[in-house]
Amino acid sequence: MNTDFFYELLLCLASGFTQAVLLCLSIYMFRHHRIYLFQRIFAAVLVMHSFGFFNNFVMLACQNLPNYEYINTLLILYDYMTVGGYMMFAVSLVFPNRYNIRQLLLLEIPFIIATLFFTFSDNPIVYSVVQIYTLVASSVLLVCLLISIKKYTKMLENNVGNMEYFDLRWGSILIVTLFGVQLLWAFESFSQQTWFSVSSADKNLLFDTCYCFLSLIFVVIFTVKIIRQQVFILTSEENNPEENNAIENQNPTEENLLTDASYTSPYHEILLNMNIENIISEKQYYMESDLTLQKLARYLGTNRQYLSNYINQEKHKTFYEYINDFRLEKAKKFLEINNSNHSYSIEEIATLSGFNSYTTFLRSFKKKYGQSPSDYLKKEMK
Repeated sequence: MNTDFFYELLLCLASGFTQAVLLCLSIYMFRHHRIYLFQRIFAAVLVMHSFGFFNNFVMLACQNLPNYEYINTLLILYDYMTVGGYMMFAVSLVFPNRYNIRQLLLLEIPFIIATLFFTFSDNPIVYSVVQIYTLVASSVLLVCLLISIKKYTKMLENNVGNMEYFDLRWGSILIVTLFGVQLLWAFESFSQQTWFSVSSADKNLLFDTCYCFLSLIFVVIFTVKIIRQQVFILTSEENNPEENNAIENQNPTEENLLTDASYTSPYHEILLNMNIENIISEKQYYMESDLTLQKLARYLGTNRQYLSNYINQEKHKTFYEYINDFRLEKAKKFLEINNSNHSYSIEEIATLSGFNSYTTFLRSFKKKYGQSPSDYLKKEMK
């Protein structure tokens, strides 16, 4: 068996396996996870991406044909259409309720037009134009999406007590990864004057094989994230807190502060007098996995904006940090109980303290106390 045939066989096996897995993932998402538009778009893009790996079989079969370059470029343009699909997905993920499918398709139209133009004209300049356009468009999109994710994360931290399935910071990693793949692909295209690694270049065939497996690993990881991802939307009341700012009670007592949400004296006077930390601890509102700023304000009978100002300006924390501090204090008590006759695992303590995620608990505990829960427990037991 010659070396070229071995690498060609390896590439075919990797391409076939990757294609099969991507198709299975897309079918699974279409059947079970299509609540949000970004999930449906991602499932469709997986189908497009999977057929892109079929190109390897086509090019191996056609590499000795006289119109090889035409077929090669046409298949490359199909792959760029897949890049357009990923752009649609990225925008729908970061802006889940801002654009409909027709608006998102505007990102795909340039690639469709370029493919059709090349199909009937066989003009080689189309390939270079598409490459340049994709690099420029994806660079601009990268910056816009990263800025938007940062703003979205800040909004979440100020409104939700559990970010586990709302957090979109992993999306930054996804977008940067997709951009990195695009740069790597462009570099290989310019250096080889072709996307497909010709059979005489064994190392390049091995590079394409590694690309298949790396693509598979990244897609599986991000598919799990996309399946779990949920969207947090501010209600009209949360977007317009001024609607609750009419003064209806000029002589409030602590009792009606807890029941009358319409009263609006300066937030620091109201909430400091209410001693809301004791109320939250006693009622254990922080144990609710879906606790939001609006919901807590309603429980306390106060205005959402006043509660937000109190947490941000008096406590110098985000709402997420504020609620997590209650959970961490409870977790610390459980760890101290472990020093007596009771025994809880760290995972059990995380759940009993109101954390949805064990990893979030570990990260939050170490950030606040400078050590892991297990190290804290060992220190307490000395």
